[in-house]
Amino acid sequence: MLTGLALFAVLALILIGFSRAGIRRQSSDEVLGGVCSGIARHFGTTPNLVRVLTVLLALCTGGSVVLAYILLCIVLPKD
Repeated sequence: MLTGLALFAVLALILIGFSRAGIRRQSSDEVLGGVCSGIARHFGTTPNLVRVLTVLLALCTGGSVVLAYILLCIVLPKD
């Protein structure tokens, strides 16, 4: 139970941080929701690198990154 609460707290902090940082989903270079391309634009890297890292993190975390991605699709405004 503590693991689930800790994961929820970390996820909430990530969502709040990304929305306050001014990251916006990119409609011009989106594959699913534009989240990875928005993150890439904010940090000055390529969207494909962020997409690969997202898939690797999803595999390593048992899919909790997929939940974060879906929530970011809902929370982040579209450009």
